[in-house]
Amino acid sequence: MILKTYKMDLKTLNRIDKLRRLKSRGPQTPKWLKPYHLLFVAFLIIFMFGVFIKLLEQNHI
Repeated sequence: MILKTYKMDLKTLNRIDKLRRLKSRGPQTPKWLKPYHLLFVAFLIIFMFGVFIKLLEQNHI
């Protein structure tokens, strides 16, 4: 394997370093997926599921 060395200016090296750091951090979490928002959404889904089951029970009898 032949390795070529390129002369890079400081701007290019900083850009490569910044991209490497961004890549290693992974994707940014959206605001609505923060822990407390996620708990609220989970509670809302469970609550609506409970209401749906109650409606099915009432209509069945």
